[in-house]
Amino acid sequence: MAETRPLSTEDLVDLCARTFPDRAGQTIVDVLPIKSRQHQMTSFELWWLTDDGVLKHEDLIVRRYVSTLSWWRPDDRGKAQREATVCRWLFEKDFPVPRVYAREFGPQGDVVLFSRLPHDGPVLTGKTLKQAVEPHITQFARLLAELHSLTPPDPVRQVVPMVTLQGAAANLVSLAYRIGLSELYTSVQRVMSHTYQVQELSPVLLHGDYHFLNALLHENRISGIIDWEYSAIGDPRWDVANAYMQLVDFGAAEAADKFLSTYLHYSGLEFEGPPLYNVITPLQQWAISEWLVQFEEKDELPGFALAQDLVASRDVHRNRAMKALKWLDL
Repeated sequence: MAETRPLSTEDLVDLCARTFPDRAGQTIVDVLPIKSRQHQMTSFELWWLTDDGVLKHEDLIVRRYVSTLSWWRPDDRGKAQREATVCRWLFEKDFPVPRVYAREFGPQGDVVLFSRLPHDGPVLTGKTLKQAVEPHITQFARLLAELHSLTPPDPVRQVVPMVTLQGAAANLVSLAYRIGLSELYTSVQRVMSHTYQVQELSPVLLHGDYHFLNALLHENRISGIIDWEYSAIGDPRWDVANAYMQLVDFGAAEAADKFLSTYLHYSGLEFEGPPLYNVITPLQQWAISEWLVQFEEKDELPGFALAQDLVASRDVHRNRAMKALKWLDL
């Protein structure tokens, strides 16, 4: 499946003219595509003249939403609205997210215009994840505890899905049945039988994909958390498990344990029962990988990089899921 044409400089000029009608003499320079695993992203500088004749500029990012993959629901077309709404509210709360200037749905697709947060480039440049994350693990955990302490208003609640452990497991059972892979179906059924043993905690606003690669670094601190398209309302263990499992997968087990203990300290929460959230997270990745393999076999695989990565790493996700399933025997 071919991707749509990237936004042109003329498209960006028109978008900025609509978004900032009070900024006179607008000029756009340094238009650069940003590598993204799911959507089309472009950074650029906008220059304009103030009423006093002073030349000012701002770094901006436009994101056109291409992928409809989601952990929570099939064919998710609400990502742009969700991310724009959540980021607008969190920005008002001084949480480190990009400012949202505009969200448009039209001939160019679903597009959101963000401010560009200061950052020093990819967090893993010249480093392993373990090396990159260790100096920042306390702030990373504290930010998640802070997020989970906030009470989202109705406009946010109206655009994010409500997720439960049993509901997520039931969705996995349905997807595994459609895929027709007995090993996956049996594994998911096994998890489903344990979901009734877990008392879910009070629901909070979830990032939905909280891991260190969604953190921006600037001057040796986390300057922002990005990619809020998977936001949801649910048990805080969804976010904690996602971050914890990524750290373990990339060989940063000590950092994972510090992340967990720090989060529990600042959130005041206690986690009890079997680690089902740590099991379902890799099962979701395995199931979606197998689902995409079927699209590839029909020459209908989506063209964005995440879909290709999930297909290529199907066996990796399966092995992670099978390893995590052993925790249910402890």
